[in-house]
Amino acid sequence: MSNKRLYKITLAVIVCAITAYYFYYPALGFLPNMQCMFNKATGLYCMGCGGQRAFHALLHGHIVSAAQNNLLVFVVLPLVALKLYEEISSKKVLPTALYSRKIILPLVLFVVCFLVLRNIPLYPFTCLVPE
Repeated sequence: MSNKRLYKITLAVIVCAITAYYFYYPALGFLPNMQCMFNKATGLYCMGCGGQRAFHALLHGHIVSAAQNNLLVFVVLPLVALKLYEEISSKKVLPTALYSRKIILPLVLFVVCFLVLRNIPLYPFTCLVPE
């Protein structure tokens, strides 16, 4: 399969997914009783909890609601979008530092800190809990 055809298929899948998220509220669940397995098993919020609702809110222009559901969406979505653009256009957009192995540990630590902080039941950290 050619790269051009693969990119067209990828773009079609992305457009379908975005359309689905725009018209369907994820909290209702795509499948019956769909719930985060980490949250269900431990009672804690994982780093992705609220991410789908945040993406849905962003598609509708509700930035505050998106931030209340999951702040990581503001880091992940731009990086994913830029990386997809790079793959499709063959142009480097992201800084070269993001391709270094030295960036992996700080990114993992950032996500782990977010995971820990959003599960601390004290006031400033309870703002990180999804709605």
